[in-house]
Amino acid sequence: MLLLGLVAAAAAQDGWSMFRGSTFRDGNTREVGPSGNGTLWRFLLRDRSFAPPSVHPDGSIVYVGGKQGLYGVSRDGGFVFRVPVNEGVINSSPAVCAEREIVVFGGGDGVVYGVDARSGAVRWRVATGKPRKGSRSAPYVYSSPVLDGDVAYVGASDGLLYALDVDPAVADGARVRWTFDAVEPLWSSPALSADRALVYVGGCDNELHAVHAANGTAAWAYETGGFPDDADDPDVDSSPAVSRSDGTVYVGSFDNRLHALDGRTGFVKWTYATSDDVVSSPAVAADGSLVYVTSLDGFVHAVDAPSGRAVWKVDLGAPVYSEPALDGAGALLVGADDGRLHALDAASGAHRWAHTIGDAVRGEPAIFGGRAYVATLNDDAFLHCVGAPEPRAPTAAPAPAPTAAASGASPLSDKAWKVLAVSSVVGFGLLVLAGSLAIAVPRCLRARERRDGRALLAQHLVDDDQFADVNFIELRGREGAGPLTSI
Repeated sequence: MLLLGLVAAAAAQDGWSMFRGSTFRDGNTREVGPSGNGTLWRFLLRDRSFAPPSVHPDGSIVYVGGKQGLYGVSRDGGFVFRVPVNEGVINSSPAVCAEREIVVFGGGDGVVYGVDARSGAVRWRVATGKPRKGSRSAPYVYSSPVLDGDVAYVGASDGLLYALDVDPAVADGARVRWTFDAVEPLWSSPALSADRALVYVGGCDNELHAVHAANGTAAWAYETGGFPDDADDPDVDSSPAVSRSDGTVYVGSFDNRLHALDGRTGFVKWTYATSDDVVSSPAVAADGSLVYVTSLDGFVHAVDAPSGRAVWKVDLGAPVYSEPALDGAGALLVGADDGRLHALDAASGAHRWAHTIGDAVRGEPAIFGGRAYVATLNDDAFLHCVGAPEPRAPTAAPAPAPTAAASGASPLSDKAWKVLAVSSVVGFGLLVLAGSLAIAVPRCLRARERRDGRALLAQHLVDDDQFADVNFIELRGREGAGPLTSI
């Protein structure tokens, strides 16, 4: 137990470089989230987004998938790159390997991509097979990769869990280290045990699978209850979360329950009942004391980890698909179909604040550096950066000019006064000219923006079919980016 605790503590990390923040998938970070609910900026995607964002470990780039590919967005909301993907849609949250400077994600075309973290250049591709179940005949990858050094684990619609080498120098034929056959599609995103020996993933076969990371062989499987009214149509879409304290695995299911399992054996410790499907992944406190889970019943539930009993629950008044995210200041951030991102006190469930986005918030927020990055997984076409305005550095008052007596200088001569007067007139003329240009140049630029029929957003121009008939400009003020308004 002590060894497990030490390994877990060593593996704990700051940042949000992959889905759920870490290999534990516990939605827990030492990073402090927003202290306020303001909009710092919004980045216009070419269409609606489908995948929760991730952040480079140095905080410089945010990665988010959408209907038109994967975007890299700078910390100040500027465009970095876009990676087009066949079939467009990206439901897979990207994972960042800082050592290799590579981002791994799955596409709606059934391909797992490794792209350069700075430029977006595609470094490698791995194609998956055709779906085992459902109406779709084309392959797809909904699962979000989990990274362990040079290895990425990710599920696919062909029912296989893949272990992939992310090193760009590896030959494509050797990139797949092993596959595990779960028979039916894997929509769930894998998690790792604290010692990295086991990989956990939920499947459309109604089971949570534990797989040996060394060779891809089965360790154990646990079957949940499926739909209460249709046991023949089960799913475990929820991504498992692992306790850093004792290795307990928590997973939700369409049986309306949160399940707590022994990570080594799959033995059931307890189940906790909600009133509707549990689709999202749970969050787990770093000390293992509490587990937080959302449900389509509209509640956020805090559950005592040792006993499985309710500690508190809060009704958000609308279905909750979003995964809760726990920051280093004891705030639990969670989105809901009421169109808001909520910040709850993790200990009591009390509301700290709510931020209105205006569309159903179905993806987890990525927490980094006092901010939360949110994509709504719905019809809203923006990546939102939420946080309190950053303080401006104070401007020092100019020092008063010394007088002639104080400086010891002699009074100006008549000739010097004449030179000074002429210089003042010339300077005033230049100031008037500069002011005229300051007014005329922006007018010309705005006219050009209208003629081009483009959107000036986040300091770059975006050709966008969805907004081809509307011109937009983002107004930036002293407190950050202002509202997006038509011009």
